[in-house]
Amino acid sequence: MNITGIPLCSFLEDYLQYTQGNETPEIMHLWVGLTTLAGAAEKRLWLDRGFFRIYMNLYTILVAPAGVCAKSTSMDLGSKLLKEAGYKVLEGSVLKEKIILEMQDALKEVPVDKDTMFPHCSVTFVSDELNVLLSSGTEMVKFLVDMWGKDDLYTYKTKNSGVNELSYPFFNFVGAAVPQWFGPSLASDMAATGFLARCVFVYEEKKRGKFPNPVVTADQQRARERCLQHLLSMVNGFGPLKVSKEFEKMFQDWYMQQDVLPSEDYRIASYLERRTKVHILKVASLLALGDRRYELLPVDFQRALAIFAATEKKLRTAFIIAGGNRLAPHIQRVKAIIDSQQGKVRVAELYKAMHTELDPTEFKTVLQMLIETEFAEVRQEGPAKLPYIIRL
Repeated sequence: MNITGIPLCSFLEDYLQYTQGNETPEIMHLWVGLTTLAGAAEKRLWLDRGFFRIYMNLYTILVAPAGVCAKSTSMDLGSKLLKEAGYKVLEGSVLKEKIILEMQDALKEVPVDKDTMFPHCSVTFVSDELNVLLSSGTEMVKFLVDMWGKDDLYTYKTKNSGVNELSYPFFNFVGAAVPQWFGPSLASDMAATGFLARCVFVYEEKKRGKFPNPVVTADQQRARERCLQHLLSMVNGFGPLKVSKEFEKMFQDWYMQQDVLPSEDYRIASYLERRTKVHILKVASLLALGDRRYELLPVDFQRALAIFAATEKKLRTAFIIAGGNRLAPHIQRVKAIIDSQQGKVRVAELYKAMHTELDPTEFKTVLQMLIETEFAEVRQEGPAKLPYIIRL
């Protein structure tokens, strides 16, 4: 059992066991594990959706305050597994032209039948500092948008170097960012290109716990070895994944119930649309592959829903911090006050502390945001039934 509340596929269960005993929140390890599985799928495996194909690549962004959640360490654990299994991992490149050349060098061919080979340029990109990768501006963002779902030849023309071609490119990505970087202007620019909607943001404010002397146990080493063998077993897979009728019906029933409210933050609305149509199917496919299956079953959809439910609890917090909400600094201050009181404070006492900064309506709005983002809840306690706000 893990943060989702239900057992996951065998690969993720092993991966979460392997990554125990350190300060990175489990939800971040979970998504690094998913991104690692995606890197092993490469361009060789896909989901056929009639008019288009869904490939398994993910754009995962870990967002947390600097130096708190060991984001880089968690990404390193996944990338080392991929490299040991022989998959191409790119690190440190920040220029589009250099990334394109490295993807060309990653060209592989997989046999389709005795007379046909399938060429593909598949890489997993790991970025410790997302702001460095995107420092070149919209050109890099547009390139990432192009790479996300490119289903054929990608051609890049330069004035001096001629033409660079990528046969069936596959760009799988995990990066780290701090909330201060993920500011309003950059968030707006990325939303305008569609980049944000293609990303899954995993936001955490606190470490999992304090581990001054982390130790990898023998059981964890064995779990890591099982993960490695799993990745090695995926090397020769090729073709579309099957979808059971039961899975298709479950997905269709859920899909028809998904509506984005007109009042929703446009950045979140864009993500939710993409999540409903694509992200949920990518993750369900990876969960099937994580059980060494090439057919999607209802259990894969149920597990995918649980993963997104756990991840999206703090999604709005990430975008509030990103800007566009003038109450964001006050929300952070209220959180700090609650934490300083061991996670429980009377609403009246909290308002006394905030009344010089917020009027009654604004204060209620802040509390409502904390409730909606599942940071805290309001309970009436004691003989007088006084309202307290309590951290979840």
